[in-house]
Amino acid sequence: MENNKYIPQNKPLKLANNIVVGGMIALGKTTLSKHLNEIIKPSKVVFELHEDDKLMSYLLEKMYERNNDKLYGSLFQHYFILNRFENYKKNANNESLTIFDRSIFEDWLFAKENINNPSVFNFYNNLWEGICNEINYIIGIPKLYVILDANWDTFQERLFKRNRKVETDNFEKNKDYFKHLHLIYKQFLVDVCCKYGIDYIVVDANLSTEEQGKIILNELKKYGY
Repeated sequence: MENNKYIPQNKPLKLANNIVVGGMIALGKTTLSKHLNEIIKPSKVVFELHEDDKLMSYLLEKMYERNNDKLYGSLFQHYFILNRFENYKKNANNESLTIFDRSIFEDWLFAKENINNPSVFNFYNNLWEGICNEINYIIGIPKLYVILDANWDTFQERLFKRNRKVETDNFEKNKDYFKHLHLIYKQFLVDVCCKYGIDYIVVDANLSTEEQGKIILNELKKYGY
């Protein structure tokens, strides 16, 4: 798989002091974020999931169990977007570079798959667009969006290798969900980055973490890193 560099179609309205490591579930975003934190000094990582957030863990588990999609899918996605937005506002413009483990720009795709009520999704969509516009106009967009990409076999292997119980125990219930996400994930992120003028790069998740880091550092040279 080749590494692909794309040029955004629009110029950013405001640039914040952060980058994002994004991409499909289980492709190594957290590992890469930690590595970038080690090689970029000074920097800070804001992780996607926090083990001490009991409500988030509960909603995620219930969503994956698929016993009441209309309730738990909607609750999880709304809870997640509001928490992520607060984290972005607090950390987007720190003095040192912030590395986000995934971002709010990806949340729409999960919500589209998990919110089954059209009226509720319409509310979510308006909320998401409003937040993205506030980021674009007021807070600032990331300097670089790293999109990790890999084929389905790699995704499935990584998912079971990391052995997150809520995912492995409910894999068969969510297999079609995962397959559809994987099919559309990269292009969705490319389109979002083009829409909001975010500089981005697609990186092969099969490369070593060190190789990925070198590619990203090369992209960040324009910003003095």
